[in-house]
Amino acid sequence: MASQDLRPLLKSLSPELADGKYHYASVDESQLMAVANYLSYIVCIYREKEGLTLVFSEEIKGEMGSISQEKVVGPFALISLKANSGLLAVGFLAKITDALARENISTNVFSGYHHDHLLVPYSKKDAALALLKKLQKSG
Repeated sequence: MASQDLRPLLKSLSPELADGKYHYASVDESQLMAVANYLSYIVCIYREKEGLTLVFSEEIKGEMGSISQEKVVGPFALISLKANSGLLAVGFLAKITDALARENISTNVFSGYHHDHLLVPYSKKDAALALLKKLQKSG
């Protein structure tokens, strides 16, 4: 069962930096079948009223740029938090994003069923990872 107690969650943070660079794009829902051809490169699809927001690896930046309604934005580094925070943990992400903000590191967060994921500017990936590891140690 996922923990909702903040201290043990922070102690189990276990941030993991994914290889490569990641980007955002927004595509019209009519492009869903085109997007489906690239699922192995896509880490997140989120449906908004304006279209589908995609987070994907750099390998398909050109392809996604050609169908995106907006400018492709990036690069970002993807850091996955291996703590099993569950979907009802209170204050977990607030603590993490606050610590990053205090160091002037912007972050975009998305939560999966099992883990939380952070996208930070690629140029600040090492600082973000070090900060998350420090946060884990201090719990």
